[in-house]
Amino acid sequence: MRNERLRGYLDVILLSILLEGDSYGYDIAQQVSDQTHGALAIKEGSLYPALKRLEANRFIEGYWGTDKDSGPRRRYYRITDRGKSHLRKLQEEWNAEQRLLSVFFDKVVPE
Repeated sequence: MRNERLRGYLDVILLSILLEGDSYGYDIAQQVSDQTHGALAIKEGSLYPALKRLEANRFIEGYWGTDKDSGPRRRYYRITDRGKSHLRKLQEEWNAEQRLLSVFFDKVVPE
């Protein structure tokens, strides 16, 4: 998927990952790559500003991990109830857009 298109889906992707459980930046990026078999890669320059924005909007909460054996402390994120509501809204909007655009995408292009 092209990066400019991905930008519009970044909130959905991040909130969906966090719906599965708390996670930290690098792990979130790995999960996206793993779940898409490498087709999508979220770079740090996109990931951390998006996490910061989602946290500022109270869609996620950040906290410092306490696992002392894993090296430097990590900032973990969890989805909030407000974030779950926002994700539902985004999913509803995406479904509506998909239905609308299917009018055009369902046409067969002649070869």
